Amino acid sequence: MGVIRSWGDLNVFEIVRHPWFVSAFLAGGLAQFAKFLGAWIRTGRPALSHLRGSGGMPSAHTALVTALSVAVGLTDGFDSPEAMIAVGFATITIADAVSLRRASGEHAALLNRIAARLNESPATAVEARTLDENLGHRHREVLVGVLFGMAVAIAVCGVWDFWK
Repeated sequence: MGVIRSWGDLNVFEIVRHPWFVSAFLAGGLAQFAKFLGAWIRTGRPALSHLRGSGGMPSAHTALVTALSVAVGLTDGFDSPEAMIAVGFATITIADAVSLRRASGEHAALLNRIAARLNESPATAVEARTLDENLGHRHREVLVGVLFGMAVAIAVCGVWDFWK
């Protein structure tokens, strides 16, 4: 690991050598894929929208930031400045998922119901697209995301140490 002094030193593939990156994006990607599989099992048909959508079980955002925080803590120490930065980032992301984004989803549901009610009569009809209501997370979805992120980071860092 070195300092980039010029554009010639820049190697974007260098980032994948680190368990921080691998833990974070493996946890986030697997959590998102779990939502896709869960929806496929429930509905009987695959819906690619579940691969990119937000909300649902488990929280992919939470899994990603938790895995990052735990991987940094495992490799640099949980009392390192880098770990504190990662934990701060994770805390903001998780708080946003269960508060602001969750409230936005509830507001979208209410607005969708209001628009549907107005559209029952031609005199009050409104032209509005249906808003996405599945934005935030319930506490249990975030908890599963935290546990999933921790497990992925522990597994990745354990394998990383084994291969060193």
